[in-house]
Amino acid sequence: MIRPLYRWIFLYLFDPFILAPMLAFAWARVRGGFHRPSWMRSYLAVQVFDLLQGAIFIALAMSHRNNQWFRHLSQPLVFAGLLWVLARTSTPTPRRRALYLACLGIGLLAAVAGVFLNGLFLRNALFTTTQSLIFTGLGTYELRRLILQDDDEALSSKPEFWLDGAILIYGSATLIFNASSNFFLRTLPPHLLPLPWLVNGLVIVFYQISLAKVFLCRKPISS
Repeated sequence: MIRPLYRWIFLYLFDPFILAPMLAFAWARVRGGFHRPSWMRSYLAVQVFDLLQGAIFIALAMSHRNNQWFRHLSQPLVFAGLLWVLARTSTPTPRRRALYLACLGIGLLAAVAGVFLNGLFLRNALFTTTQSLIFTGLGTYELRRLILQDDDEALSSKPEFWLDGAILIYGSATLIFNASSNFFLRTLPPHLLPLPWLVNGLVIVFYQISLAKVFLCRKPISS
């Protein structure tokens, strides 16, 4: 009874939220009047790729096939894409370029090292933990930059705010899970094993909602 309940929660409550960003984009296209900064097209491309890789990951899980090898390949690409978008949300400076290039290099190095450390068929805990740390730092850094901006526009009306918030939510709330996930796989009894994934899945729901809100920030109405 418990295992079917876990499966139902994942399949019918949590997994559908991977569609949230694309549904928000479609709604924004229909309604119009939303912010479209220069980096939005790049953000859309990353979200399309993320949706495709998420759908493949879920399909492999539903067919009872190991899907971790696929995430070893796809997650670093999503990570690099999000860094690319984040770097474009503000005027590029040498210091900013150096910061993002350093984060990209550290993340990709962790992705490669994690394949050898964790193995191809377990979660890449080294990369996902490194990614969480980088996203926590960058999310905090970018939100602080937005807060210190001297303008009259509300933070919640800025697409950058929701993107930075999504990154911070993902990084800070998944850090412990990512660092411990392979330990859970090896030690937890079968009836308790889904619990950490349920908690992490709930975090991903809020992450996807924040990513969707990036497309739904209304332009201010001129008086």
